[in-house]
Amino acid sequence: MREVYRPCTTSDKEIIQKKPTSLIRQKLQQYIPILEWLPNYKWKEHFHGDVIAGLTVGIMHVPQGMAYASLAGVPPVYGMYSSFFASSIYMFFGTARHISIGVFAVASMMVGAARLRLAPDLPLSASNASSVNPADYPLGEPIDPLIFTSALTLLVGVVQVIMGVLRLGFLTTYLSDPLVSGFTTGAAVHVFTSQLNKVLGVKLPRHEGIGMIVRMYRDMILSLGSVNFIALGISIFGILFLDLGRTFINPMVKKFSPIPPPLELILVIFGVIISQIFNLHDSYDIKTVYNIPRGFPSPSIPRLDFLPALISDAVPIAVVCYMFVMSMGKLFAKKHKYKTDATQELYAIGIASALSSFFPVYPVGASLSRSSVCEMSGANTQLYTVFSSLLLLTVILLLGPFLEPLPMCILACIVIVSLKSLFMQVKELPRLYKISKYDCAIWLVACLSTVLTDVTTGLVVSLVFALFTLVLRQQWPTFSNEVLHDETPRQHIPEGVKIVRFGGALHFANVTLFLDKMSESIGRVPEGESLIEGRTIILDGSPITNVDTMGVDALRDVFNDSKKSGVQLFYCGLPEDVLSVLRMDENFSSLVPSSTLFSSIDQCLLSLFQQQSV
Repeated sequence: MREVYRPCTTSDKEIIQKKPTSLIRQKLQQYIPILEWLPNYKWKEHFHGDVIAGLTVGIMHVPQGMAYASLAGVPPVYGMYSSFFASSIYMFFGTARHISIGVFAVASMMVGAARLRLAPDLPLSASNASSVNPADYPLGEPIDPLIFTSALTLLVGVVQVIMGVLRLGFLTTYLSDPLVSGFTTGAAVHVFTSQLNKVLGVKLPRHEGIGMIVRMYRDMILSLGSVNFIALGISIFGILFLDLGRTFINPMVKKFSPIPPPLELILVIFGVIISQIFNLHDSYDIKTVYNIPRGFPSPSIPRLDFLPALISDAVPIAVVCYMFVMSMGKLFAKKHKYKTDATQELYAIGIASALSSFFPVYPVGASLSRSSVCEMSGANTQLYTVFSSLLLLTVILLLGPFLEPLPMCILACIVIVSLKSLFMQVKELPRLYKISKYDCAIWLVACLSTVLTDVTTGLVVSLVFALFTLVLRQQWPTFSNEVLHDETPRQHIPEGVKIVRFGGALHFANVTLFLDKMSESIGRVPEGESLIEGRTIILDGSPITNVDTMGVDALRDVFNDSKKSGVQLFYCGLPEDVLSVLRMDENFSSLVPSSTLFSSIDQCLLSLFQQQSV
């Protein structure tokens, strides 16, 4: 039959055009998630919670942004700039609904260490251009701190986007909880120490490298004679106010409202009022914020010529910032039953960093404290960022000069009290020791290496050690070798039957251990008995998830040794993948009969019972 040509109708064209359009829309929604959730936003259910959470987080952004900026070695207002731009951009690309993107202590400390090493403050003698010697500067010339941090932010964003393209988000799985806990505790020691000079009101030199903490405390002890007791008194009051408020006032308020009182903001306002009344800067030599420019910073292209020199700092900063984003994101996603996309989060935080680098900012991530408050305040979507950013923008454009009299020791108090939760992670050690000696060792190495060197080196050392423990766990898996008695959950175990268990994959790294342990089991006889025919060993092979060539040979050799010793050996519970490998190997299958392979220990025991009853 001849086919009849039918011209394309309007409905046919719609169907043809619908598929490409739908695919394009799906791709856009995948890479720009706001295009999916914002049109479906539930205004009646979610708007109120997002408004309250946004304003609450915005209030926290102001004092924390100013406080953490001092860790990064930049003026306080630039902490607020960093939080404003990055969080506003992340809202379009992120999949985590409850995290607060912005400055946080650990990343700020890492940025400050990099700036101190590569872009140190200019000495007074260097104010004259003719006196500048390029050889005295790591980057070949004096670099303004804000130019340095913007370039670093761009490179951090590029690294994160590249990790997203290569789908390297899985690498953070090697940053185990004990490693992260130990590392952040060690980093907290650095952050705490860096704030003590503001608490004491003394000027101290900055140090870097191995033993920097020891040198900083040495300088601090030597400077105790010049302590500013007014600054110390204000600091003690500020620390007690924040800590006691969090410990006693917040729990009482929580009974009536999910929104905690803005203790940091209250302390900042109090500090500004006291500073103005008593003229602390001029009368008592108290260092204050001094200058906060009003208005919006002008964009500029980051400098690219010295980016290669920043790679060694940008990579660990990028990983740490992403690590905090994913850890907090997964925590709240699990609680509220939605999913976060690990790869998309790399794109989101990377794009946020790269785009915000056109302004005077430094790298950011997810803040533990602000994210927790955001979730408790009732946030439902990233729309809350609109309200937190508007509040930040109001402070930047209008209220900045009112914060200029704020004593720097007040900002130090905010940083120090925020570290309490990190220091309390030490309580995890007894539990880790009971559960896994390896995890306990990882925590200690991560913490001590970070304390005794610097934050970046500590992260590298702890990661290498954690990977090394994986090798040790594979090389020395557990091996149980004991006679099971009647009180076991199984049916009666025949006399002379021994069940052994090798707790891991069988490969070249641990095959010697396997052979030694099995030889001991084959040759070991219960006390008071002689080596007689009829002894049986059952190998529980369920943990042996895979084998290599040496593993297959070891299983064959062990069977051969047991046969020579007059011992019956059965392999039970081996996974199907392992069994298929064994069946394909002629050397193994020609020596080891299939009757020695059982799918479970219970089936093997049943077969032994049947043999005995015959």
